Amino acid sequence: MGPNAIQSLGAELASKELKKALIVTDGILAEIGLVDKLTDELKAHNLDFVVFDGVQPNPTEKNIEDGLALLTQSKADFVISFGGGSSHDTAKGIALVAANGGHIRDYSKGVHLSKKPQLPLVTVNTTAGTASEMTVFAIITNQEDETKYPVVDKHFTPIIAVNDSELMVAMPTFLTATTGMDA
Repeated sequence: MGPNAIQSLGAELASKELKKALIVTDGILAEIGLVDKLTDELKAHNLDFVVFDGVQPNPTEKNIEDGLALLTQSKADFVISFGGGSSHDTAKGIALVAANGGHIRDYSKGVHLSKKPQLPLVTVNTTAGTASEMTVFAIITNQEDETKYPVVDKHFTPIIAVNDSELMVAMPTFLTATTGMDA
């Protein structure tokens, strides 16, 4: 936690023998260059990565399926979410389904239904409000009927959560205000 906390992440990840990250974020954070703070840190510690920037607000099952496809194709062995609640919830879904199989909806019909821990998950928060970067909850949208459902699983807990205030002040004013109201 704190200003520039992201600058400690590369060394921490390198010490864990992780090889390649799937970075889960949205197109706006990638477009404005904020994701570069993360990718520069990974490069500085010789960590490979691929970026999935297909997250949308109120993440959908399709977001998880698309991210899972890129994870499989790229042979990433861990997941980093970069953003707010939508990125974190998408990353949780990807990491859980990658390790346990099936479809994210399979894990919504009760609590703590996964049999195995998810792939290692690291969360880098850019908003304050949802606490999704560290909770056992995810809210997913079924894009076919536009209904939302919760997934509650003890394996959603990240191995590292980063709350860097310098990333948060870079966010648009309206987003900061709405997530602050959420908190």
